[in-house]
Amino acid sequence: MLRKDQFGIVFNTIFAIVFAIVLPLYIDGSNMYREAGMILWGPLLQQVSKDFIIGFAVSFTIGTYIDLKAMGDSFARLCGVKNENGLLFHILRVASIAFVMVVLMSLIMMFITMGYVLPVGTFFMGWLMNLPLTYVVALVVAFVTFAIGMPITIALCQKPPKMMPHH
Repeated sequence: MLRKDQFGIVFNTIFAIVFAIVLPLYIDGSNMYREAGMILWGPLLQQVSKDFIIGFAVSFTIGTYIDLKAMGDSFARLCGVKNENGLLFHILRVASIAFVMVVLMSLIMMFITMGYVLPVGTFFMGWLMNLPLTYVVALVVAFVTFAIGMPITIALCQKPPKMMPHH
């Protein structure tokens, strides 16, 4: 069992693992299908296994250094939703978290993959053309991950937080 004060890092780890598997699988698979007209599972899984390491590092870093929950809550409030326990608030929170994750993660991973090979305009045009469908996939993944990951994290984080020593 983990401590209750570790809840954020545990959920971030689950979220990062899922994003690091599904997004590269979708992006690499759609690129392969576009180029070859079919999905070749052997080469796809080889590429995804390489992209997983980068994807996990990127998504975990984003989730660690940006307070995505607070950002999502702020976005929902900005949209005029007051009830923090309501479904609409949750949908807006998760949608904004997924948007930030997919924008940063896809941009960083595309740069890591492509580097300076493409002209800047071509690089951003290619990224922008893939962004809408990638966001839809990320949105579905985020909702599923929240639905499954939250109960798992709650079950894992049962121990009371460490107490500070008294001096």
